[in-house]
Amino acid sequence: MDEKKKGTISRRDFLRGSMIGAAAAISVAAVPSVSEAYPKAPHDPRKWSWEAPAKPISKSDIKKTVNTDVLVIGAGLSGIVAALSAAECGASVQVVDKNATWAARGGHITAFGSKVQKKMGIENDHRQIIRDWIAWAQGRVEESLLWEFGRKSGACMDWTVDIAAKHGLEVAMWDGYYKGPDYTEYPVTHFFYKKGGNAAYVNGVATEAGNIVLVPALESEAKSKGVVFNYKTPAVRILKDASGKASGVIAGRAGKYTQFNAKSVIIATGDYASNLEMRECFAPFTLLADAQIYFPNKCNTGDGLVMAMQAGGAMQRHDPHAAVIHLEAGAGSYGFLHVNALGERFKNEDVNTQSKSCTKELEPGGIAWTVYDKYGIDQVKQQLDAGLAGGLFYGQTFQKWGSGFDVEMEKSIQQQHIKDGKILVADSIEELARKMNVPADKFKATIARYNELYKMQDDPDYGKRKELLTPIGTPPFYAGKLISTILTMCGGLRTDTSLQVLTEQGEPIKNLYVVGSAQGEFFANDYPTICPGIGHGRCITFGRMAGILAAGEDPDVLIPSIKI
Repeated sequence: MDEKKKGTISRRDFLRGSMIGAAAAISVAAVPSVSEAYPKAPHDPRKWSWEAPAKPISKSDIKKTVNTDVLVIGAGLSGIVAALSAAECGASVQVVDKNATWAARGGHITAFGSKVQKKMGIENDHRQIIRDWIAWAQGRVEESLLWEFGRKSGACMDWTVDIAAKHGLEVAMWDGYYKGPDYTEYPVTHFFYKKGGNAAYVNGVATEAGNIVLVPALESEAKSKGVVFNYKTPAVRILKDASGKASGVIAGRAGKYTQFNAKSVIIATGDYASNLEMRECFAPFTLLADAQIYFPNKCNTGDGLVMAMQAGGAMQRHDPHAAVIHLEAGAGSYGFLHVNALGERFKNEDVNTQSKSCTKELEPGGIAWTVYDKYGIDQVKQQLDAGLAGGLFYGQTFQKWGSGFDVEMEKSIQQQHIKDGKILVADSIEELARKMNVPADKFKATIARYNELYKMQDDPDYGKRKELLTPIGTPPFYAGKLISTILTMCGGLRTDTSLQVLTEQGEPIKNLYVVGSAQGEFFANDYPTICPGIGHGRCITFGRMAGILAAGEDPDVLIPSIKI
């Protein structure tokens, strides 16, 4: 997480003035001043930095030339999948990345109709899922991309499962998804793990489950197929030939550049969450988030997006861009009573983590807590195992299908969060109020009202399901700090099912492909948690398709489709 810049007043601070602060110290992402909080009106003459023409690179600064069929920018999930897929088609492939090694985050991966789902008897109405997804975006997406994902994602998952098995990994379906009536998530989420490995996920980190184990397996497979990885080699310029087709990339450090001549270029550079100027332009609401998590840290600066725009590409047609904003850096929220900095309840807690993250930003000081008593974790197990609730930071991140909620694992995570100051513990409501720095009288009244609702088995205040109303009466009492965390920005370059970058006029830049989080037109308004892991799902599906296309082959021939 990033520290606030000293000597500046953030937009959050300006808007919230002297609101009550939180007792538990947390670090927050640096944000622009209030005068910079939102982009200028369209008629304003101000230019964004990426609108400036690219600075010329002297031929004398290019010290080496490499010829290849396919050049991939970025060694994350989508980039490595693309590189491996191109190599399987017989293409020579080079990968460049500015980091010292591959990048991996999270671990949930959506796919429709995979062999894993079929074997387990999991059936979904995939047509309805896509309709719900389009409705979530209010139609502001390239719908053909969604339908293509639906047709191809299962087979691309099957391909991934087979490769992972060669490297000692197993796959499971996630059983912690949200099962409530209003933000219902579908059972479409896969994850990979080491057999017998530790499935704990704490502070955004897992060691033996998720993409942290999948990505290096894919990299190893790619290397076995002849893919060459050039780490610590940042791409700085996308090249085009006289006809306007992509023809390669200049990468490396100033004065020691390498020119990679390629028949096709694939942009797989990730999102731009660490680029505050881009967030200010395309998604100003995200500037209110408390924290940011990304591995490697802060490398998602939108480099590939800038290079593509300087080469004539355009960003997606609709904004504000969606963002993955979860309660990642704080305590698990579960479905318990949520209170703000005034000690007052402010919402129906029976929603997904994305909604909680965004809602809490509108509360005084952006502060919110989840409050429960001695029996809280046991109550979560009862709710999850009964199929009443779930979701990220409610259900466990790598909860295998049919395994049930692991109380002991959750209590160990809780203890770590107590040590980190993310969960406060007290023997009385008054003591807890003092530690939270909320008005004790209001807090006690809020607790009393919530206990009254529990006895009534009804919530006329906010409409919460009675099954999720639980009493708060037995010490010790807990207050978990809810911290909205930017994971990924979900806006990117304009594209269609050709996966080529499009210009403002909608024309493709030939042989210039875009995959993963750098790709636009796939999300709008808000991140659709109805399919947990949809971002990683498109990394694999479109990464595989782009690799095949870049190698001159046909994905419709090599990737089976399901009927939607």
